[in-house]
Amino acid sequence: MKNNSHFIKGIFSAITAWLGSSMGLLLPTLALLFLLMSAEYFSEILVAKKEAFEHPDNRQNQPFRRKTIFSVYRKAGCILTISAALSVDCLIHKYAARLGMQTDNHTLFSLLVTIWFILNELLSILRNAKRLGTALPGFLVKVIKKIKKSINHTEL
Repeated sequence: MKNNSHFIKGIFSAITAWLGSSMGLLLPTLALLFLLMSAEYFSEILVAKKEAFEHPDNRQNQPFRRKTIFSVYRKAGCILTISAALSVDCLIHKYAARLGMQTDNHTLFSLLVTIWFILNELLSILRNAKRLGTALPGFLVKVIKKIKKSINHTEL
């Protein structure tokens, strides 16, 4: 059993090292995204519980379970979208090399998509914090929206 554990840890370490060397900046960006996804999910749970507590007789509030399941579906869609963008990056890199073209960045599309989803998660966390009663600095929301808008209009 102990040897199995070391084998699994070794495989996981090798895969992580390979991903880190081949993806460069994408790997820490993905880690940040998953951290923010967890924080956003937790804030969504808090908002659902708060609204249910404040308005126990209001049937228009979606049930807690339904809200959290939709949040999980949305996060799965984000992961699938990043996987598709990573596949496009791999195809571009592989075929550009075969055509004799030099590509400097291996993960251009997937990095842009991941950053876009990070900004979405940040905006959602701020929105949930506001729904929980937190006073937000206006400049913070404006800056995040501005960065998101500039990513939407980025030319490659």
